[in-house]
Amino acid sequence: MAQLLRFLLVTRFKQRQTHQGFTLIELLVAMIIAVLVMTPLMGLAINLINTDRREQAKSTSEQELQAASDFIARDLERAIYVYDAVALTRNYNATIPADSGIRDQIPPVKPASSCTDATRCHPILAFWTRRPVRKAVPITTASINCTLPANQNQCDDTFVYSLVVYYLILNNNVNNVWSNTARIGRFEISDGVKNNANEYIETKNPTHVSKGNQRDKGFVPFDLGLNDDIRLSMNLWRSGNKQPKTPLADEAFTKQVQILVDYIDHTVITNAADRPTPLCPTPVNPDPHTGWIQSPYYGTYNPAVAVGNATPAQFQTYSFYSCINAQQGIAKIYLRGNALARIRGRNNPPQFSTSPNIQAFFPTISIEVNAEGALNQ
Repeated sequence: MAQLLRFLLVTRFKQRQTHQGFTLIELLVAMIIAVLVMTPLMGLAINLINTDRREQAKSTSEQELQAASDFIARDLERAIYVYDAVALTRNYNATIPADSGIRDQIPPVKPASSCTDATRCHPILAFWTRRPVRKAVPITTASINCTLPANQNQCDDTFVYSLVVYYLILNNNVNNVWSNTARIGRFEISDGVKNNANEYIETKNPTHVSKGNQRDKGFVPFDLGLNDDIRLSMNLWRSGNKQPKTPLADEAFTKQVQILVDYIDHTVITNAADRPTPLCPTPVNPDPHTGWIQSPYYGTYNPAVAVGNATPAQFQTYSFYSCINAQQGIAKIYLRGNALARIRGRNNPPQFSTSPNIQAFFPTISIEVNAEGALNQ
């Protein structure tokens, strides 16, 4: 009997021990095992998240560059005249027409909103184009108001001339933007719709013109009669100033420079080995007015002679530049984005490098467009 009682007590004591929980050693062993298992899993999850962020940043930059290049290409296809770097680096010069250009007739020298500082905003590409306007002019009598929907069947389509300029805009030391990289901006001023008597509708019939069909402040049509040479006549264009056949008073621009795309690389490239390829074709002869000319003009080649005001060093990025053959009306455009800036943020802007691991985050795209305008032929 005593032995049976001892057996029951021992058994009961063991059962009570089994319901008291884990020992400290057991807990420590379990925690170590959990850490050993969870640490690589957490590292794998973090790597997957970072990889997804990087791939998403590259994909977004590539898509935005493609959209921007498509937009510029559609713009250029309607161009009737494309300016080269000679025109964009020289000021108006009536005394010596061969030395004239439009640099001081467009932003930033003649400022417009978002482009007032020549150290941050630089023209890359400028051209004249035709902007279509739907149902804007009366077919029969000038008294018809084409802004009324009921009169649309009595009105015809027309077009107006526009001057379009694309800019490389640097964001360095600017507090109201989210990245220290660069942007591409677009500036356009257009003529107003005219009636059958070649009079501005907004002047003759202010109630007959709708928004977008008015002449923009500072716009003056180009005049091919200023010189026998088309290039010299276009380089003598003046914005909102008095000139033959267009007696308009000087006017300040009211149109803004609209941002087309962000996260354009801002890295200044001075090492020849880091320059992108292909560069602009080498001119056939040293005349700066013929053949291919690079814009911005960096002062060392294409053409290899001075053409005007030197491009500031901070714009020597090769991230947005054009090769223009004004005689043939051909433009080659090159763009390079900066996808790493989307990841690292404003305070740590990455720099372009020829390293294969870094180059993948700087997508590039190039286009070639033949302008369809008659002035290029």
